[in-house]
Amino acid sequence: MPALSSHKWTKRRIRLQRVLVSSFGGFVTIGAISYLSRLSGYSFLIPSFGASCFIAFVIPDSAFAHPKNIIGGHILSAVIGLVCLTAFGSTWWGSAIAVSIAIGAMQLARVLHPPAAADPLLIMAQAGVSWTFLLSPVLSGSILLVAIASVYNYFRIKRHQETNHFYDYFGLTPKPEKSKHA
Repeated sequence: MPALSSHKWTKRRIRLQRVLVSSFGGFVTIGAISYLSRLSGYSFLIPSFGASCFIAFVIPDSAFAHPKNIIGGHILSAVIGLVCLTAFGSTWWGSAIAVSIAIGAMQLARVLHPPAAADPLLIMAQAGVSWTFLLSPVLSGSILLVAIASVYNYFRIKRHQETNHFYDYFGLTPKPEKSKHA
């Protein structure tokens, strides 16, 4: 394995505009989900959504940022967490089993989203969690996260005419404008 200092991210030029735009994307997304939670009285937010925002805004061209991976990874991991909580209770070894199964299941299901591996830990730490946790906050929150990130990044990409497979999944990547000189 190459040394960390030779990794492309350590040598990438940091652009302040990109840092601010991606940070603001996280602010808008978490802020909107939190505000909708407050208005509705239902929770749509879990801590791992912060890490999901990092992936969706900082590395949106990563496979981890695919909408099916964000939504599918969170749903699959939450189901595993709920099953393990039911089967083992809130134990240290039940938490370890839940996370390890979630990691393997995401790979087998091809819905790779690293932040979702934390969802079983959250569930196992809260012994009173019911199956409604799957719908709210996990499903509803991850759909809101993907929707907001898709719209936000669509306009960011359109402005810079980048291509990005995150939006190709929905057929949203803006087509390059034809040159007037062609």
